[in-house]
Amino acid sequence: MQLIKTAWKYGRFFLATYVMIIGIVLMAVGGSALANFLITVGIIFLVLDLTLGEDFNIYQYDNPNIFYPMQYASQLISVGTCLMFAWVLGVPNDFLGIAAVVQGLTGFDMIAAHANDTIGFYVACAIVAGLGAGIGSIGIGHELTHRKDMPFANFMGRLGQAFGMHTRFSIRHPYGHHNWICTPKDPAWARRGENFYPFAIRSIIGQNVQVWELETGRLKKMGKSIWSWENQVLRGWGMELIALSLFVIAAGWVGVIGFLAVGLFVNIGLELANYIEHYGLCRVPSEPQQVRHAWNDNHKMSYWGTVAISRHSHHHADADVEFWDLKPFPKEAPAMPFGYGLTGISCLIPPLWHTLMNPLLIKWDEEMASEEEKILAAKENILSGQSMLVNAANEYYDAHPDALIPQAA
Repeated sequence: MQLIKTAWKYGRFFLATYVMIIGIVLMAVGGSALANFLITVGIIFLVLDLTLGEDFNIYQYDNPNIFYPMQYASQLISVGTCLMFAWVLGVPNDFLGIAAVVQGLTGFDMIAAHANDTIGFYVACAIVAGLGAGIGSIGIGHELTHRKDMPFANFMGRLGQAFGMHTRFSIRHPYGHHNWICTPKDPAWARRGENFYPFAIRSIIGQNVQVWELETGRLKKMGKSIWSWENQVLRGWGMELIALSLFVIAAGWVGVIGFLAVGLFVNIGLELANYIEHYGLCRVPSEPQQVRHAWNDNHKMSYWGTVAISRHSHHHADADVEFWDLKPFPKEAPAMPFGYGLTGISCLIPPLWHTLMNPLLIKWDEEMASEEEKILAAKENILSGQSMLVNAANEYYDAHPDALIPQAA
């Protein structure tokens, strides 16, 4: 029994990896089982996120170093989901000889099993590959690319990100996002009243511009050419090109479409995370980040399913803390309205999102914001277009007549 408890304690952060393993098997088998599996997993996740409650415990791990090989294995499985998707798109070609190996070991004819694949099956495969690339980019990949003092960990993180068209994350996230979050300088900060859809477009474009500025600025300080081998943006694009090439080898132009679909899935997934994690929170740029500068979530399923990144407040207060050591901060940090999954779904419906978040923003302004942040929040409120926030701003300006009221654009 103790062995089972220990295995769960360490293995619970890799639930998505277990889903990917089953997904790879069902992609190989073909048929409707994959779609049914994904629907079932999605329902179970949301139901358990609602019913299991929250976890405010702080855990100690006797052997934390075991998390590193577990993360590396997860990255390889993430890549495996993408390669399996490429194989499916290329049938009757046998990309990498996968079908030959399976038939030799089990007698199962994969190519024959995929003779009548449907559009629905392709969509289900794309979702599994998108989940794999998403975990490889945003989940496990996010953790590994924070470890700049560990070159192999950083490489494994970027490997997962390459299949999600997302290697910029390894540069823009630690050196841009973590320095400028909750300020206008960060394109991944959602302003009050801003809907998700225009935010996602603005954020993706802004991040791509900013990562180039960050890297070229770094190289110029070193006296290096922006076209040198040391340009990590170019090297990341090279990794993405190699990943794309594998899809082309597997399935030609159909492979290109599949690769772009996976990349779109991952990029939208990241923008959902960016949107809900810092929506509307304000920070004085010269002041250090505190736990109040990120929306937090301690729901058990979210904690396990997101590799603990749902404890986002502590992550931003101290980015050097490993994911397994992140603390809950139930009182000091602002809480999301639901678990990670339902909060993400809510932001896809703007009227619902603003109804949920406007009272939480006002609560943050009144109970958590510093005096300087209250000034910034009032400015954001008056420009938000949300009547509840505008009224709150007017009350603030009535009480502080010397404050400058901004004019809407």
